[in-house]
Amino acid sequence: MKITAPAKLNLFLHITGQRDNGYHLLESLFAFTDLGDVISIEPAATLSLTIEGPFAATITSEPVEKNLVYRAALLLQKKQAITQGAHIVLTKQIPVGAGLGGGSADAAAILKGLNQFWHLNLSIETLCEMGLSLGADIPACLVGQPAIVSGIGEIIEPIVLPPTPLPILLINPNYPLSTQSVFHEYKTSRTAFTTSKKHTTLFTDSSTLLDYLSKNRNDLEPAATALYPDIQTLLDTLRQQSGCKLARMSGSGATCFAFFQEIAFAETAIQTLKTLFPSHWMELSHFASDAQ
Repeated sequence: MKITAPAKLNLFLHITGQRDNGYHLLESLFAFTDLGDVISIEPAATLSLTIEGPFAATITSEPVEKNLVYRAALLLQKKQAITQGAHIVLTKQIPVGAGLGGGSADAAAILKGLNQFWHLNLSIETLCEMGLSLGADIPACLVGQPAIVSGIGEIIEPIVLPPTPLPILLINPNYPLSTQSVFHEYKTSRTAFTTSKKHTTLFTDSSTLLDYLSKNRNDLEPAATALYPDIQTLLDTLRQQSGCKLARMSGSGATCFAFFQEIAFAETAIQTLKTLFPSHWMELSHFASDAQ
């Protein structure tokens, strides 16, 4: 059995407050791309995880018990008193610690996959409750649709993105960025939280979406660029490319994305960027038609 774990983009990300327990409140537009990791599940007597792919080395150094995919699988197994196991193979195709929600998307994919593999028939709401205990982005990844996500990640309001595909260029400097360090810098430098507001949930065409995104922002971008000026360089370079309509950092970084007017502009831009930043990871993508 094979399942995909689409990479997530935060098209905007506002920090609107903080709970007494330290969790930050957010408002974000989540969208999923046609890039992502792949997970296969095979019958086995016990639960095990193998990690392969171009970005496997980044996470194979840590104990398997700390891996979010393994933790999600183990949680589901224990909660449902499952006696059988599963051999899980995670093929890491997107960067780790990149602001693309890779770990959360992988955890969501394994919860959905094992729910089917073990014939549990659990509701998406039940899986979301489990997922939220492991990570704030997991419920939205479980729903797998473009959405306005708020609270600490538990409030998910599906939205409609324009049917016309917008070419997206993704670029990452090939080093992981600590979410904790970015939030620490954010707390040190911020003057006030962003005021919560009601967001648009229907975008009829690309220009409507781009116009709306231009009026919002990523509140973590200044903190990330203060820690890593390379990110600002990437954003500035993206914005200078012909046909670039909007460039922004996703999540807590360090991946930046840019929407282009048409695919020809995006293809020209990626060739330019490969020359300027030969060691960086970069890919052309589109919104996923239906995240799995």
